[in-house]
Amino acid sequence: MGNRGQGNPEVPAGGEGAHSLRLFFALWPNVRVQAGLDHAAERLEALCGGRRTPTEKIHLTLTFLGEMEATRLDALRSAAAEVKGPAFDLNFSKLGWWRHNRVAWAAPEEVPPALALLVNKLRSALRQAGFPFDQKACLPHATLLRKANCRDLAALSEPIPWRVDEFVLVRSRLDRSGSEYEIVGRWPLTAD
Repeated sequence: MGNRGQGNPEVPAGGEGAHSLRLFFALWPNVRVQAGLDHAAERLEALCGGRRTPTEKIHLTLTFLGEMEATRLDALRSAAAEVKGPAFDLNFSKLGWWRHNRVAWAAPEEVPPALALLVNKLRSALRQAGFPFDQKACLPHATLLRKANCRDLAALSEPIPWRVDEFVLVRSRLDRSGSEYEIVGRWPLTAD
C-alpha cells in the first residue's frame, strides 16, 4: 500500500500552511464491499427515491473532526498511529431510514466488539492529543441515499461481509457538486 499513515504528499504537513482542513476518521470498504452496498442503494432508490451515494464514496464514519488547521495534520497522524486494534468482520445485514434527515443506510445487525473498541481507542487518543471531535455516539452505518422518503424498506437479500483490516483519515472538500473525499492517512489493524 505504500506510505501507510503518511497520506498524500500534496496535502500540507505540519508547518506547511495555515489553511484549515475538514477531516474525519473512517472505515473505507474495498471495491467488492462498495459494489455490494451500491447494489443495495440501487434497490432502495427504486423504493425511496432520493440521491444515491456514489459507489466510490461509500464508507463508515468512525469519528468526525470537522475543520482543523493544516499545521496540526502531522500531530493528528501521530495520534492515530498510536491506536492499535484487531482486524474484524463486519456484516451489513440491515437497512434503515432516518426520517429527520431523510438518509437511508445499511448497517450491521450487531456492532462487533472490536469496532466499538477501535472507536473508543481512537477517541481516547484524540482527547489525549488535544483534538476536538464530534462527541455524538458512533452509530455504525453506510449512507446509501440522501433526500430519500422510505415508507417500506426492502431487506438485504444477503448480508454484505467485510473484513476490516485498516482505518483511514479522510479529507472532505465541499463544493457545488457535493463532497470530494481524499484519504490522507491509513493505519493497519492486526490479524486476530
